[in-house]
Amino acid sequence: MFELYLLTFNCARNLVNPETLAPPLFDALPSDAPVPDILAISLQEIAPIAYSFLGGSFLTPYYDQLTATVQLAAKLRSHGNETLEHVATRSLGMTALMLFAKPQVAERIQWIQSAGAGVGVWNMGNKGAVAMRIGVSSRSTDEVLPITFTAAHLAPMEGNVEARNEDWKNIVSNLVFINNDSSGYSSAEEVPLLASPAQPPPDDKGLFIDGSPVFFAGDLNYRTSDQPPNPKSHHSYPQPAQSDSSARHYSHLLKQDQLNREKEAHRTLHGLEELPVDFPPTYKYSTKEPSPAQGHKRTPSTQEDEWRWAKHRYPSWCDRILYLPASHSSRKLEAFKYTALPVQATSDHRPVALSVRLDEERVPVSRPFEAPFPINPDWRPRRDSARRLEVIVGILSYLALTKKGNAMIVAVFGVAFASWWAGVHLAR
Repeated sequence: MFELYLLTFNCARNLVNPETLAPPLFDALPSDAPVPDILAISLQEIAPIAYSFLGGSFLTPYYDQLTATVQLAAKLRSHGNETLEHVATRSLGMTALMLFAKPQVAERIQWIQSAGAGVGVWNMGNKGAVAMRIGVSSRSTDEVLPITFTAAHLAPMEGNVEARNEDWKNIVSNLVFINNDSSGYSSAEEVPLLASPAQPPPDDKGLFIDGSPVFFAGDLNYRTSDQPPNPKSHHSYPQPAQSDSSARHYSHLLKQDQLNREKEAHRTLHGLEELPVDFPPTYKYSTKEPSPAQGHKRTPSTQEDEWRWAKHRYPSWCDRILYLPASHSSRKLEAFKYTALPVQATSDHRPVALSVRLDEERVPVSRPFEAPFPINPDWRPRRDSARRLEVIVGILSYLALTKKGNAMIVAVFGVAFASWWAGVHLAR
């Protein structure tokens, strides 16, 4: 039996704060549950676009803060008795996926496959999905259990429902798993050490394979309205301490949730399931500090007395975690708790978490699930072309939008001007 824990968080291009994120990190665990066996963290807008597109060491400080958060959370949960090891990190542009596991579980991971598909501008990774499929050996049989984790970020804005549905289609068609991936879409600072690795599955498999458990987590950006709010809409936005009969209780907004509507119409997230949403909207919270006259700062709290909404967006459940249900899986799966964590001062999104129990023993698949869209035969050149564009955009963004980049431009122009000036005077 595996205890899995999934978290999705749009970092808003900021470093996370371990001191405020770690204490509630495992709020989706049952009260008496220990540290989970495997933790998968889906991250969106992990860093500014220049750092995200260039990748490598530019992202190290952002990943380090997440690792510190996980280590502190495990320490707090177990009173210092258990730890979680970093297994692997994969990124696609501004989206990343980090896997952690208990040491005794990490040593049972036999292989890791990865995949990435951009759905942003020119297929770049300002939006898209990155995934890892890991093979974990069973303690009682010779079988290896494949588990698939996906981090995603879909098109924004209230009216872009069809674009989000199309993003899902492109992710399914272009998210193709391969072994030993060295592309920019699978950049990682370290390569996991796998003890006695078993033979991995063949390359070029899609998101859904042979009843493998699949988890899909991210900022899916489905909203509660097809139109942006008008200047007075914010007066009716939900607030805490309201009964479910109140017009300002968040459950009334959930009735207009685009994701539920589009799923029921079989236009997106085909085959995936979600626990009931019984937590407040996760977006968009104001990132502006209130004035001193308002009496308090915007800080995380489990005892919330006010939700500070951004007025120009309808409060919505953008951040979601779905999974392939037990009827389509070769392992028994039980999802326990699905919740939003407290607002973090570093982001306009709440983190969302899900706890899951997964059986190791294989069971017959009652209804094999077929992918809703075929694999794009041109997925690899599509990916590689987008990666080349990302490097160009990353370099230009670094030069234009960072202090070090600005200094480099000034230095180049300074050298060029000095050379010209010297040439003019030497010619006289």
